[in-house]
Parts: sequence; C-alpha cells; structure tokens
Amino acid sequence: MTGTGQDHEPWLAQDVPAVRVGRQVVRAVIPRNTRFKLYFRMLDTPLLSEMYVRGRGRLRRRRVRTGTRLVIEAFPSSASTFCRQAILLANPDLAPDDLCSHTHSARVVRHAVRRRLPCIVVVRDPRDAVSSMVQRFTGVHLDSAFDYYTRYHASLLSLQASFVVAPFEVVTSDLSYIVAQCNDRFGTRFASPAEAGIDDSVVRADADRRLKVMRDASESPPAGRRPHSRKPTAEFLAEVTKEQARAMHRAVEVYGALLGCQPSGWPGPAEPAA
Repeated sequence: MTGTGQDHEPWLAQDVPAVRVGRQVVRAVIPRNTRFKLYFRMLDTPLLSEMYVRGRGRLRRRRVRTGTRLVIEAFPSSASTFCRQAILLANPDLAPDDLCSHTHSARVVRHAVRRRLPCIVVVRDPRDAVSSMVQRFTGVHLDSAFDYYTRYHASLLSLQASFVVAPFEVVTSDLSYIVAQCNDRFGTRFASPAEAGIDDSVVRADADRRLKVMRDASESPPAGRRPHSRKPTAEFLAEVTKEQARAMHRAVEVYGALLGCQPSGWPGPAEPAA
C-alpha cells in the first residue's frame, strides 16, 4: 500500500445522515461569516467537537486516534496539504489514516502534546494566510479570519517547545529540514522528500490528484471557493478598515511571538489611530 492510496483517502469518507442534513440546513440559513466563527468555536469545545468530528466523514479519520503517528496542523491556506502529501510520498509505510491533519484546530495540537505525539505546526504570515483564505472562501470577513488566526496561534505559544514550529517559507522550500527537526525532537525516523528523491513538482501533482478525487466524489462543488486568480497580498490588503487593520496587527504580533522574531515587512499596512 502506498502512502497516498486513494482507497484509504480520509477525505472520501461520507458524513453520517444527521450531520449531512444539519450542514445543509445551516448553510441555507446562516451567513458564511457567522458559520465560520461558530465552526471554529465548536472545534475548540471538547464535547461538541468530538460529536461533530465523529459524524463528519472527512474529519472522522483525520482526528487524533490510537494509531496516529504524526499530527500536522495549521491555520487554513498555510501549506499543510503540501507538507502532508510530501511526507506521505516520502514514507510509503505511512498511510493517510496514520496522520491527523487539516482540522485547523488548536485543540488537536494540545491533544497531540498531551499524548506526546510527533506534531508539526505550519505557521504562515497572517497577512498571506488570511488573504489567501478569504479569497478562496467568499463571505468570510477579514477581521473574523484575523481574529481566529490570533486565537489559534496565541493558544499555542506556551506549548511551542512541545511541537515543531514549521515556518511556511521553510516548508515550501526545504521540507527536509522540518522532517529532520521532527525526527530529532520525537525520535521518529520519517524519510524526507529529498532522501526519497521526490521533488516539489511530484508533491504538487499529488496534491492536485487528491483535490480531483475530492471533487469527483463530492455531491456538489465546494461552495464559495473562488478561482485561483487571486490578488497578491499587498494589493488585497491595500484598503482595510480600521477594525480590520487592528485585527491584522494583533495577528502579526502573535505570528512574530511564535517565530521568536520580527516578521519581515513589519508592520505591513499602517495601523490606524485608535
């Protein structure tokens, strides 16, 4: 079995009927920005989160379980898919079910830390991550996305010695370094893409393959996703409101604290006066 075998792809699992109907109703009556805020609050609430994850097909097999060998977490649009697919390709003995990823919940990281599981948290500059995410998912407000970025990462600051902090730029340019850090910290023996002779083009092709499988298996195309013709970050954030700018700066401060350095391009668009 290969690490990316389609028959074992967690994304293909179906929702239980109650969750499927519930999601249809919620999507029909609640605006997307409100759903966004409620969803991530729910994921950080233990009982509600566990009930939902067990019923939600694409999450059910991605949660931390007894056989979980590696946790890869990140805020959306932070290259966690690239990281996941690269590690799976480089390690044929590692099945998709062996990984917990793409829950976008800090609670999962805390769970991994408590169980002392190998854990990689990919961290991207919030200006880039939020710009990308908001342009992918129509209806999510900038300030809501920045606020969740801040809450997600701030809750991990006290735990960062217990997982591998993987800067987005390093993940996308030298993932082997991140894999080596994981092996050193947790005593694992995961092969890196470089050791397996896998280059970035192969990883990206496999990520595209996974996306196609998801789309083909879906009853309807993902709602709210915009085409890949997205504006660059600087252009997209050129005209933010005062509230959005404050939310952005709070996120950038947490990002810098997690990396232990001042982010490049600091402070971005000028912060408005109070």
